[in-house]
Amino acid sequence: MTQHSNTGQGRLPVSSGAALLAVCGAASALLLVGGCSSTPDYPPNLSFPSRTDRLVLKVPEAPPPGPSLAGEIAKELAALDAAGGKTLDPTTIAPAGRTALDTTLRDLFGTPAAPHVKGDADTAAAADRLGLTADKLPEAGRLFRRHCLQCHNLTGDGQGTAANVVPPPRDMRRGAFKFTTTGGVKPRRGDLVRTLHDGLKGTAMPSFSLLPEAERDLLARFATYLAVRGQTEFETLAALGAGEVPDVPGFATGRAKAIVGEWEKAENAPPLPGVAPEPDDGDPESPTHAAAVRRGFVLFTAKADNACITCHGDFGRKPALRYDVWGTVARPADLTTPNVFKGGKNPADVFARVRGGIPAVGMPAHPELTDRQVWDLVRLVRSLPYPRELPPDVRAAVYPEQ
Repeated sequence: MTQHSNTGQGRLPVSSGAALLAVCGAASALLLVGGCSSTPDYPPNLSFPSRTDRLVLKVPEAPPPGPSLAGEIAKELAALDAAGGKTLDPTTIAPAGRTALDTTLRDLFGTPAAPHVKGDADTAAAADRLGLTADKLPEAGRLFRRHCLQCHNLTGDGQGTAANVVPPPRDMRRGAFKFTTTGGVKPRRGDLVRTLHDGLKGTAMPSFSLLPEAERDLLARFATYLAVRGQTEFETLAALGAGEVPDVPGFATGRAKAIVGEWEKAENAPPLPGVAPEPDDGDPESPTHAAAVRRGFVLFTAKADNACITCHGDFGRKPALRYDVWGTVARPADLTTPNVFKGGKNPADVFARVRGGIPAVGMPAHPELTDRQVWDLVRLVRSLPYPRELPPDVRAAVYPEQ
């Protein structure tokens, strides 16, 4: 684990336990089968560090000049203002406001060794319904330290030992996630559990399918806890920077209540329509499947503002770059590449991405399409990496050199 004397970045001081964790992180397979079975508790006097990295309040409307580069994210965020965005350096906020916020966050959310979610009676009740309970969170935190801390860091900021990869580990503090079944940026716990089980193809996020289901569930709860805490801090810092917080404890407590409510609303959201039952379009080389692929091709390449081809240029080989809510560069997937589906390649997973979009990266939802039209796009997208699964006319358009 990287030594860092300034805990403002959320790194634990190097200790024998942290060193052990770093070794475990370098051999994640051993972690999953019990090779590092002993994880030390957090020191009882350890607090979550104050946020010191830049807040992205608004991303530029103009497209980014290029993809994000490994190890350059801090520089890229600092350049957003000049490009038409808006950011905030939280170290410029008056110390009195920062101190009041740190104290309030500790009251509301506890410490790494003793995490909790408090507030008024409604906040506590909603947190309990989400499973963010004082009897579950400490064990969830220990599991997070064992399996996730090395990449996602103490506060969930994603600035751990894998911060120099592209894409970087998810920064949970914005309260936004990409792959949800709610049609929004807040996931259900089941969405987080699925990500933990499957991992994310093409990224540093591995599959934790070898963990017991109960442990994946606890890890999902702790991710939610870090997201609620991080978003409360984010929104209070943003308001402090704008000079809009005469009462820091009252403001932060109110935001925590609202954010917990957003998570509960997502947990109880109705399922996206049309995911089931899946229509029987036959095998990939059958006439009915070919007809669905052709219809999907027409939809994909339509001349419309929200048509797939506008972002997935040349079926993803010439993508239209855009900023995501974290201020980093989102690169639409090259759909001609196998195993590109980070959010899951099962038909229902792809359906959810098309129907609900990926709001955190600007991929639009498509509520205007019928279920049949969405399934046609699913058939096309899942067949694009495999030329022989495409009918001859579609194959000639997608792979003209063959």
